[in-house]
Amino acid sequence: MINVKKYLLNMLWLLFIPATFTLIYLAENNPVIVENVYSTSIFPAAAMILPFQYLPFFSFFELLLYGGSVVLIIFFVRFLIRLVRLKENRMHRVLRLAQRVLIVLAVGLFLFNFLWGFNYYRQPYSEIAGLPVHPSTSQDLYALCEDLVRDTNEARSMLPSNDDGTLAMRPDISELNAMARKAYEKAYDDGVAGIIGVRTNAKPLLSSYLFSYMGIAGVFFPYTAEPNFNNHITEPSRGSVICHELAHRQGFAREDEADFLAYAVCVNSDEPYLRYAGYFLALSHAMNRLYADDRDAHKMLQQTYTREVLADAMAKQEYWRMFEGPLEERVTNMNDSYLKAQNQEDGVKSYGRMVDLMLAQKRVA
Repeated sequence: MINVKKYLLNMLWLLFIPATFTLIYLAENNPVIVENVYSTSIFPAAAMILPFQYLPFFSFFELLLYGGSVVLIIFFVRFLIRLVRLKENRMHRVLRLAQRVLIVLAVGLFLFNFLWGFNYYRQPYSEIAGLPVHPSTSQDLYALCEDLVRDTNEARSMLPSNDDGTLAMRPDISELNAMARKAYEKAYDDGVAGIIGVRTNAKPLLSSYLFSYMGIAGVFFPYTAEPNFNNHITEPSRGSVICHELAHRQGFAREDEADFLAYAVCVNSDEPYLRYAGYFLALSHAMNRLYADDRDAHKMLQQTYTREVLADAMAKQEYWRMFEGPLEERVTNMNDSYLKAQNQEDGVKSYGRMVDLMLAQKRVA
């Protein structure tokens, strides 16, 4: 017997779906309002009260990911067994389950956007920071890469090396987070645009090795406001990845902007390790752009890397090559689709657009 009143009350939860898409439409067309009302007011307050981000070095995201997956599998297996055994009201039970799934998805979609997703529709960082982004020439790109090679070589010379030339530093998690917090505090004090301070730590993924197989160096989980990072990757990438995920926690959802902020915060730091991490990140993106634009110029500039910078670059390349495969490809495609759905038309290629911000920064320097 169907309880009509309960059924109709449950259907009201589905109103979250049109409400969310209405808000997304309004957000897409009103970035200034999103910036002033949501990104700098509602979001920081909402994110601050989520308690799981403050659990030290324990990612609630991973617990939900693996524990939730197990619970869902058990639930659906039990449901299918009961559906086979009990022949009465099969269609009613299937419809009731479908309704509950839709309710969960509707509420989840709304919470995703309320807790973080509307940041995708805020003003571009270029407008917030007053950076004039426009098409650049090949000469502009080459000059940027030349500067970055020089700065990266100089930053690397301040750090110790292993016998094979790779970086002989691997700060522990407490050190990394302490450096990142101080770097963000200094960036805030120095007036880096958009920085609002850091009150939480980035958390190492216990299953970092598995995330490497998925091609993931870090992930921000909006439902708990947790920045998570892959603790298995090569140096100095852990430093820049942590600052990238903390940029997401600052409310910068677009990947190119989070990368640019990670770069800006790192190179502004007093810590030699973080300064190198920032320049290494920027050099990687800029040289990838140069490679697509002019391979001969790329080859010529790469020959000016110091032995140590080249060793670190090769170690990073070899590391990720070990994990290439169908899983990494599928996850990359999923991430590409997700980013495109979140108003980033370039998908995973949007990471490389931080070069446009660096070129704009160079123009106003």
